[in-house]
Amino acid sequence: MKYLESHIKTTLASIFTLVFMLGFASTSQAHCDRVNGPVATDARKALETGDLSHALIWVTDQQAEELKSTFEQSLEVYTKGNESQELAVRYFISETVRLHREAEGMPFTGLKPAQPSSKDIQIAEQALVSGELAPVTDMLANEIQKKTSELYSKAMEAKSKKDNSVEAGREWVDAYVKYIVYVHKLYQKIQAGPAHGVGE
Repeated sequence: MKYLESHIKTTLASIFTLVFMLGFASTSQAHCDRVNGPVATDARKALETGDLSHALIWVTDQQAEELKSTFEQSLEVYTKGNESQELAVRYFISETVRLHREAEGMPFTGLKPAQPSSKDIQIAEQALVSGELAPVTDMLANEIQKKTSELYSKAMEAKSKKDNSVEAGREWVDAYVKYIVYVHKLYQKIQAGPAHGVGE
């Protein structure tokens, strides 16, 4: 009985850990809240040109009035130049990003420092410039193949030894759960599509 309970606890712990990692990874990898992200770039362009539409595309109709008010206040300070200009830029970018994150249904924890986008985002964005999707699908296929093969190999190795001892059996359960949950959650995510958009 204790052996069965231990198996159940190990299995549930592994499932919860993997579901947490797969389910919330997107929130930790956001790039739209960086000072060199796409939202910040368009917010800065709005102040430089005096055309709010560059920033409006990142928010919903319901947020437009709030952004317009923020823009007008920021533009007034921006036109004074010097240090005032930089303060206005920072403030308007921050507010635009905050509203965009709100539109996505995601938390805003302040502007993040400038840094390069992760490899996958760079490849995805470059595809929008080049008009070629193949590098994106190739990248995803390669990563899925690599990770799935790794988890499968570990599961098969553990399976061959699972009857040797209780410890070996637990190693099999751990490897089995990681392999199955990875495949299942990945499949579900592919079917479901993006976790969030703007105004959806």
